[in-house]
Amino acid sequence: MIEIFTTPDGLTLSYERRGSGPLLVCHPGGPGGSAAEFRDFAGLDDTFELLLFSPRGSHGSDPADEYALRSYVQDLEELREHLGVDRLDLLGFSHGGIVAMAYAAAFGQRIRRLVLAATLAVWGDEAEAAMQRTIETRREEPWFAEAQKAIEEEQAGEFSSAEELVANVQRQMPLYFHHWEGNEKIGRELAADFAKAEPLHYFNTVEFPTFDLRPDLRTIEAPTLVLVGDDDLIAGPVSADAMVRALPDARLVTIRDSGHFLYVEQPEAFRAALTDFLL
Repeated sequence: MIEIFTTPDGLTLSYERRGSGPLLVCHPGGPGGSAAEFRDFAGLDDTFELLLFSPRGSHGSDPADEYALRSYVQDLEELREHLGVDRLDLLGFSHGGIVAMAYAAAFGQRIRRLVLAATLAVWGDEAEAAMQRTIETRREEPWFAEAQKAIEEEQAGEFSSAEELVANVQRQMPLYFHHWEGNEKIGRELAADFAKAEPLHYFNTVEFPTFDLRPDLRTIEAPTLVLVGDDDLIAGPVSADAMVRALPDARLVTIRDSGHFLYVEQPEAFRAALTDFLL
């Protein structure tokens, strides 16, 4: 069921409710991804009532004048107030994990438990080297040259429309999977989930090169589950270890034989880790 609410600054944002059980609010990645990113979310709707958020600038929600991290955080707080709940179990995937960390630092009293899936709190030389090592393991694949070129173009912000961005992500998507063969259809669908180019362009060119949330993580008191795919291109074990070292109360689960979309490649392991932590 799709529902909407309007923020104090006039944006209409949407979310999907699915399943039954304890409420779990889920923030997608991108930035620019929508609730559609969780179209097949490891069968978690058998156990939880999933609230799948579509942030500003994504399909189903209004575009905005700006896409700074603080605005995503405030939108999440407006969602909580709209729901009328005092505390959330919050899951953030990829860029959604960055939003979730910043939200938990700003509104810690509103978080019961926090799940950070395939995300990162800092980008630096160690993370860059880890990404390049992962890229090199794909060098013999027939799609490698195009995918490598595409990821360099994307991180440089070399796209000016949603159409150009989707075409770019389609080319680089194989790099984000441990096994691309067999995941081509879902990978293409995930790549198509961009309504606007501006959210990702802003993040890549303004926030990503220098962001570091580790000081904020030290203030988060909520029990936190850090989930990482052992073959994740952009947010792999190096990034997960950095978060765990900074978080006061963290549990790390590494999911084997998985790239960035760990809930697609290893749904059973992903679901088991979440249910063990949240229930």
